[in-house]
Amino acid sequence: MVSPVRGKAGVHSVRTAISHLQLLPEQKIWSKEDYRRFRFVGREKLVNPSFAVNIIAEDPVVVVDSNHVFSNSGGALGHPKVYINLDKPEGGVCGYSGKKFIQAKFYNTNQHGPSISYEEYLKQIQH
Repeated sequence: MVSPVRGKAGVHSVRTAISHLQLLPEQKIWSKEDYRRFRFVGREKLVNPSFAVNIIAEDPVVVVDSNHVFSNSGGALGHPKVYINLDKPEGGVCGYSGKKFIQAKFYNTNQHGPSISYEEYLKQIQH
């Protein structure tokens, strides 16, 4: 089957010999006439099983003794220094790096998972 594909250079013909795609349930399935299918011609679609939300969830919580901290990914290519208020029991999250911070008095291992100290965090961002 030949499907027209409209690109910057005009209309092109692409052979789409794909009978099925291996998709995760939450992914969109395109119709056979959809021009976006041409990128899978002659090769299998690769899906990365490591989703960012899962990687962030595995990151340990930083337990802090004070009621405020700063987050900085360190180095010239890092994000700007951000101050985070930790007065609430749920703690705080850096909007740039996704790093989670919580006061020691609110920290619960069963609820928040593994943790590191603020001093360990500061050593990590210096390297």
